[in-house]
Amino acid sequence: MIDSDVFDFVERCRRHTATGPLLGDLLETVRNLGFEHLILSGVPLGGQKLAPMVELNGWPAGWFERYVAAEHAAVDGVCIYSAKTLKPFFWADVPAKWSDTEGSRRVAGEATEFGILSGFAVPMLSVHHWQSVLSFASSQKSCSLSPRQQVQLVTMAVYAGMSIQALSNDDGSDEGPLTDREKEVLLWAAAGKTSSETSQILGLTERTVKWHSTRAREAFGVATTTQAVVEAVRRRLIHP
Repeated sequence: MIDSDVFDFVERCRRHTATGPLLGDLLETVRNLGFEHLILSGVPLGGQKLAPMVELNGWPAGWFERYVAAEHAAVDGVCIYSAKTLKPFFWADVPAKWSDTEGSRRVAGEATEFGILSGFAVPMLSVHHWQSVLSFASSQKSCSLSPRQQVQLVTMAVYAGMSIQALSNDDGSDEGPLTDREKEVLLWAAAGKTSSETSQILGLTERTVKWHSTRAREAFGVATTTQAVVEAVRRRLIHP
């Protein structure tokens, strides 16, 4: 791949108005570097589910369904390490602490059934998630990229991520994942108020406040109200 291929992709990113064409364009471009599949997703943390966080799904048919159904994200060394670094890395370089576990080895073994043997991951900061990662997968036993090719891949990953965020911000919809009441409840939770105190402030029953908290947690796929508050702040839905 030459640098002009990367610049051409970056230019096309600005013209894509939907995720499908963007995914197809990126897949076609990175094939020149030996990658046949990719996925762009938020990195699940604290009990979050992967499926709602996926923004580009270029995994082989069947593998995504198995990965999600088996909740592989909780044990997959690549996924776990993606939450701990912002430095791009080869899958093979994930520290043994996370890659050499029974669960992680099982995930890697099952992936080979779908032609996935190696890969390269690009973690990124995200407006919509704690952190995101664009992970490129190859059917080769090991990835071989020169330092310049790694830069090319990272550049394309970053621009693809920026394009996804731009598309989600410009979708023409005023409706977000939270209702105004859910935002209010999270805002008071961020201020340290209990459900009882919030109910008095908003003139609601405590049961109703707890219901809105539950709905907010479900909207973000998180386990606690504190995590929902953090996610709402990161997405700029509330401003404590």
